[in-house]
Amino acid sequence: MRQLSSSVERLGEHWPVVIVGSGYGGAIAASRLARAGQKVCVLERGKERMPGEFPRTSGQLLKDVQMSGPGGDLLGKLRLGSPTGLLSLHLLGDVAVLTGCGLGGTSLINASVALRPDPRVLKEESWPEAFRADVEGRLADGYSHVERMLGVQPYPASRPTPRKLEILEQSAQAVGGRFFRPPLSIHFEAGLNAAGIRQGGCTLCGDCATGCNVGAKNTTQMNYLPDAQRHGAELFTHVAVHHLARHEGHWRVYYRLVGMGREVFDAPLQFLTTDRVILSAGTLGSTEILLRSRAAGLPLSRELGRHFSGNGDLMGFGYNLDVPVNGVGYGEEPVEGRGPVGPSITGVIEVKDPDSVERGMVLEEGAVPAALGGYLPALFAAVAPLMGEDTDEGFVDGVKENVRVVEGLVRGPYHGALHHTQTLFVMSHDSGSGELRLDGDSLRAVWPGVGRQENFLRADQKMRKATEVFGGTYVRNPVGARWLDNSILITHPLGGCAMGEDAQSGVVDHEGRVFAGESGTEVHEGLYVCDGAVIPRPLGTNPFLTISAVAERFCALLAQRQGWHIDYSSRPEPLPPPRALPVGLRFTESLQGTLSGAVDEDYRPAAAPDRAGATTFRFIITVLVPDVNALLEDPEHATRVTGCVLAPGLSPRPLTVTHGQLQVLVPDPQQPTVKQLRYRMQLLCESGARFYFEGFKQLVDDPGLDMWEDTTTLFVTVRRGGAEGPLCHKGVLRISLDDFARQCSTFRVTNASNTQEQLSAVGRFGRFFLGGLFDIYWKPSAPEEALA
Repeated sequence: MRQLSSSVERLGEHWPVVIVGSGYGGAIAASRLARAGQKVCVLERGKERMPGEFPRTSGQLLKDVQMSGPGGDLLGKLRLGSPTGLLSLHLLGDVAVLTGCGLGGTSLINASVALRPDPRVLKEESWPEAFRADVEGRLADGYSHVERMLGVQPYPASRPTPRKLEILEQSAQAVGGRFFRPPLSIHFEAGLNAAGIRQGGCTLCGDCATGCNVGAKNTTQMNYLPDAQRHGAELFTHVAVHHLARHEGHWRVYYRLVGMGREVFDAPLQFLTTDRVILSAGTLGSTEILLRSRAAGLPLSRELGRHFSGNGDLMGFGYNLDVPVNGVGYGEEPVEGRGPVGPSITGVIEVKDPDSVERGMVLEEGAVPAALGGYLPALFAAVAPLMGEDTDEGFVDGVKENVRVVEGLVRGPYHGALHHTQTLFVMSHDSGSGELRLDGDSLRAVWPGVGRQENFLRADQKMRKATEVFGGTYVRNPVGARWLDNSILITHPLGGCAMGEDAQSGVVDHEGRVFAGESGTEVHEGLYVCDGAVIPRPLGTNPFLTISAVAERFCALLAQRQGWHIDYSSRPEPLPPPRALPVGLRFTESLQGTLSGAVDEDYRPAAAPDRAGATTFRFIITVLVPDVNALLEDPEHATRVTGCVLAPGLSPRPLTVTHGQLQVLVPDPQQPTVKQLRYRMQLLCESGARFYFEGFKQLVDDPGLDMWEDTTTLFVTVRRGGAEGPLCHKGVLRISLDDFARQCSTFRVTNASNTQEQLSAVGRFGRFFLGGLFDIYWKPSAPEEALA
């Protein structure tokens, strides 16, 4: 598998098309618009993970979980875990929402069930009339494009049948629905896919929900995203978009780099510009970005944040059944000699009401990933007696159940009660009447009494019946308990930027174009939403296939409106084999001080704080060394820099660094025996004004202990325009002791496959840099030099 993402210093200043997010909507838009000949930039908040890099153990999972949101009265506002953690739990008040974070979005962790909804759902009046009229046209084409690209197929009859699938099938009659094996976007045999990517075959390990480590799951990382890159799109990770603003015929996209150490310096937002921006950051992300944009002055519909739905999601467990289920993924356990767990979901019981689409639902079995399984024996042993409902009775049965509980506590999740536990999921039709609002700078969901809706009561009954068939204890999802101040846990959020006929009924039109005010049909030129946020009602089944088909339809309409041609032909030829990625380094630093317009003075007098016209100046930059060996071999010792500048004398708003460069231990042009650290950066203001920044640290052994002073003092000049522009400011910046400590905490080795490679990279760079300082400040003088 090739790396798809580019280094963030390549972001630059302007792109014709910016797509925010890399899940189904964003990946499809990137692929289709790149195929239409557009220069596309994809911004993804999470990081890129290769197969084999997803969590397999409980310890690894802890490092890959993040929690955020206003929380509630009990938890308060919070932000826990890495901002690029794979599993993102949003505690939003009345609900909790679980999403995926990484290149590929939630496709990385979903169950890959590619179901179309009940046809009646797409004919409901909650959809715009033009959309309903196109269900058999472009939407049907969209479904076909997605199913081909993702290679959907049911769980093969040729593979061994998982126990959880057999148990679900045996429950169908009691539940009162039709059992079938749904189409799955999973490769069951190794080979090339429609995008020319070679994928592994499914090992039936059951760990889909924490990321596929064999590359068999058809996430967007396996198809649409590499297809977009093949056609010229560039993909950037660690970029969290905050809000948008319209300015002089283009869009400004404000973002911050996350997971790169800039958080410890409280770095301000950076920005780039674009002609078209497509928000595909997911239901929560796209809605939150537009809510912040409205707070910053962008006129939008009053419907923004409304029509929020959890797709009728409910999770439950048939705990401690009388029969084994084998529903816990293997993780690092050997697959050989074990019964198959299977993909996360392999079977469906469909419950339909001929008189009411709202009473329909699907019930599906699930698999607990190994990384989570280790925590569950103790959790269920504690909560089942309090929250569970035992569906059978009898002294002997009770003894057997208690023995299995103890066995699981002693021997772990592959034994005892958890080994006898069926995970159950329901998707149904909730009211879709939730609302997402800004609480400070974070989302809050307002949906009183959501868990008491009739559809959830019916879903509870169905899951209880499925449990009763095998004499277990029915336990509704313990994560939804009131101790977390959430009444339900949602894994398929929809709405918030719902489609409508006009701004009084929706946020976007049937093409995904964002309405430009509180009324009427006027739209913002070049602003679109393309993900689950536009879905105006629950779908009653796994939603990703419909979200994807809607995204395909939006792209077809956009291309038609602009006169572009999308080439839908497949590219089955394989991509060239990936090259080994070089080991690199990354760190963030901040310097601050004073500049003034006294450009004819020496640096230190020009930096006097009491000088007329003096202004503070601070930069926060991230230094990116993509290849340690190349840096050391390059006589210029040049590496890349990105970041931002706070300089009220240049701009009242933060400036964004572009085309930044740092040269390490290079000769002073005037004194070749003296070494320098040399900085060059272009600075871009929101107004469009530009400045050119140049600075150097002079490393020379003067009398006394001067190494700290030399390595933390930067002499600076700033020019208007470019490198040849007139000098406008001059001064000195320094690193404080506190900022130096923060800088040290941000030091990371990148692309190292093991600890030995990490240590080797640190050692090589350390010998170069510290060795250079030793030569300057401590190396004993030669005898003849001492005599002189």
